[in-house]
Amino acid sequence: MLRSTISTWREYLTPISHKSTFLSTGQITPDEFVQAGNYLVSMFPTWSWNGDISPDNISARDFLPPDKQFLVSRKVPCLIRAQDFFNVDYNDELDEEEDTPNETSADAPANSTNTNSQDNNSIQDIDEMLQSMDVEDVEDNDDEVITTHNTADQTKRYYDLYIAYSTSYRVPKMYLVGFNAHGTPLTAEEMLEDIALDYRRKTATIEKLPFLKTPVLSVSIHPCKHANVMKILLEKIRSVNERKRMESKPDEEVDNDQTTDANTDGDNDWQDLQEDVNDNLRVDQYLIVFLKFITSVTPSIQHDYTMEGW
Repeated sequence: MLRSTISTWREYLTPISHKSTFLSTGQITPDEFVQAGNYLVSMFPTWSWNGDISPDNISARDFLPPDKQFLVSRKVPCLIRAQDFFNVDYNDELDEEEDTPNETSADAPANSTNTNSQDNNSIQDIDEMLQSMDVEDVEDNDDEVITTHNTADQTKRYYDLYIAYSTSYRVPKMYLVGFNAHGTPLTAEEMLEDIALDYRRKTATIEKLPFLKTPVLSVSIHPCKHANVMKILLEKIRSVNERKRMESKPDEEVDNDQTTDANTDGDNDWQDLQEDVNDNLRVDQYLIVFLKFITSVTPSIQHDYTMEGW
C-alpha cells in the first residue's frame, strides 16, 4: 500500500502539460485523453464516461471536465485464469496473438535512456504484434475460445474496467475491479490470477480506485512503460501506412479496383484504424491502440467484448 500512497501523491503533485507530443513520446495531454475517450465511447457503446456513478462519489480533478473524469466498461467476461490461457491448445494464430505481446512488453524499454538493442527487440516484437492483431482473426478466435471454454461458474468472472489519466506519466492508466459469477467482489489475490505473470510481478499494483470517494479495491497496471510501448506502436503504424500508401500509387495508375483488392488481401495492419489516416494515427484513436496493448497484460479478460464490431 505504500507504493500506492506514493503514486497517489505523485499524481496530484505533478504539473499538467498541455503540449501535444503523442507521436514523438507516446504521451498525451488531458485534452487529448478526452478526445480519445470521446472517440472510444462513440465507437464502442460498452464504454462510457464516469459510468452510472454519482458525481457526489467522484473525486474530480479540475483539469478534466466533471462528466469526463474516467472511462468505464462493466461486466467484461473472464472465463479462465491468465496462466491457463497459455496452456490451452488453441490454433496457431491464437497462440501467436497472445504470446507475442507478452514478449513485447518484457522487452519494451521503460525510458529514453535504454539501449538501442532493447529498442530493436521491442520493434521486432511489435512487428509481430501488428501482424497477429488482424481484426477478423481476433473475432474468429474469440468465438472459438468461448465455445471451447464453456466453464463452470466457479471459474467464470467479470471485470469492471476503468481508464483514468495519469498526470505523472501522461498516459492512460487501467484499473480492474473483479467479481465472481455471483457478483461477489474478488480478493486482491484472486484478481492477480488474471494478470499475465510477467506483469503480475512487475507492474500490477493493488490499490483503491483513486477517483472514487467510496473505497473500491482494484488492480492497476502501472503506466511506467506505457508511453514507450505506445510510441513504438504509433511509429510502426505510421511506417506501415506510409509503405502501403507508396505501394498503392503504381496500382492506382493501372486500376483503382485492383488497388483496393491488393490493399485488402494479406494485410494484418489494423485496417479499420487506418482508413482515415495517411501516415499518422490520429490522437483520438490512441485508446484503441492502448486497449490492444492491455490485452497482453490481461490475456484471459475478453477486452474485444468491449470493442464488439471493430
